[in-house]
Amino acid sequence: MKKYIIYTIAILAFSSCVKLDIDPTQSIQADNAITNQADLDQALNGCYDAIQLSGAYGRNCILAPELSSDNSNATGTIIEYSNINENAMLSSNSIAENIWSHLYIAINRVNNALYYMPQIEDLSDTDRNNYKGQLFFIRSLAYFNLVRLYGDVPLKTSPSLNTTDINAPRTPKADIFNFIIADLTFASENITTTLSGKASKGSAIALLAKVYLLNSDWEKALLYATNAIDNFSYELVSDFASLYNLEDNSESIFEVKYDPQDKNRLAEYSLPTSLGGRYEVSPSNSLINAYSEDDIRKTSSFSGFDENPYCTKYSHIAQGDDRVYVLRLAEMYLLRAEANIRQTKPFEIINSDINIIRQRAQLNALNLTDYNELLTEVINQRQLEFAFEGHRWFDLLRNDLAIQMVATVDNSNQLLFPIPLSEIVTNDEIGSENQNPGY
Repeated sequence: MKKYIIYTIAILAFSSCVKLDIDPTQSIQADNAITNQADLDQALNGCYDAIQLSGAYGRNCILAPELSSDNSNATGTIIEYSNINENAMLSSNSIAENIWSHLYIAINRVNNALYYMPQIEDLSDTDRNNYKGQLFFIRSLAYFNLVRLYGDVPLKTSPSLNTTDINAPRTPKADIFNFIIADLTFASENITTTLSGKASKGSAIALLAKVYLLNSDWEKALLYATNAIDNFSYELVSDFASLYNLEDNSESIFEVKYDPQDKNRLAEYSLPTSLGGRYEVSPSNSLINAYSEDDIRKTSSFSGFDENPYCTKYSHIAQGDDRVYVLRLAEMYLLRAEANIRQTKPFEIINSDINIIRQRAQLNALNLTDYNELLTEVINQRQLEFAFEGHRWFDLLRNDLAIQMVATVDNSNQLLFPIPLSEIVTNDEIGSENQNPGY
């Protein structure tokens, strides 16, 4: 029986969840899908394209965690966003399904590219490992988002090539983290690409730092954050506002790029109707009030304070080509400070990393000598620095602060997104008894 891979615009494209929609009228034989380096380049571009999708960094991997947190309000007409903002999601929530679906599209594209790569014989070992490293990074990033949002999720390491291999059980998140670490370690040792918007050794190392921090491995989090800070050419930009123009900069470690032909809709969903937007997601009063008047990040990130405040980090509503940061150097400084706090390292070096971020925001330097106060300062600086970049919910979860800080969260069942109903119904190994606790 012949197997088929769906092609869309000459790149691999797959349907929702971990399943394939087999349509021979839009397909080609799998044996001929990836046979040379040009095919592999197209497949790799298709994998990068997958993390541009609306369920990934094109919209919902940014907006959904912001709505779950204390950073934002649902101010539009999309009821599913309101449910997320109220932390009252059901398994039928289309946004939760959209995220799940598109992240698994990315994973399946990667698995397909890896599956067919061995038949390309004219690749050098260096080139082959560079491709693999980039593919591993993309897959790791997708799983990192899945496990943070949904907890235990199916671990797919081979492609879904037909409708007979679509079922997979949930895998304990500890095992998924081990899988992510193995992939990122390979990526950090073998990627040679240095192009903006592509995975690099530095981005793999920075993502490893985040993975280790989330898993409370403070020593390794410190090691990898320091590596990202010291051993690459990344530098903080002096003007915070310039991070959100279209020029490449030295602070970006990994970002998802868009253009007018391949848009994101973050500006459309963030800007008010007076500017042509939908105003679906707006900053909360508590977030706006968290900025001091001296903090330049307030007016560099938001506007419309008198009536309807809105985020200005995404402003290109017509072109949809705003950059979307996944990793930037500022996070590595705050991550290193947090890892040092957890290990009760000297106050001087912790304050130093925090003050690098504060002083860029034109705030006075601190000299704190209490670890609890230092941790609170790191958490606060992360909120102010990365507002509307998709970090806050995960910071609250990691520090056991969600119930304390988010008014609509009052029990642990609300800390994970529900497994989508479509996955429960169609994946025989995920029955209703294996879904996340309901809200």
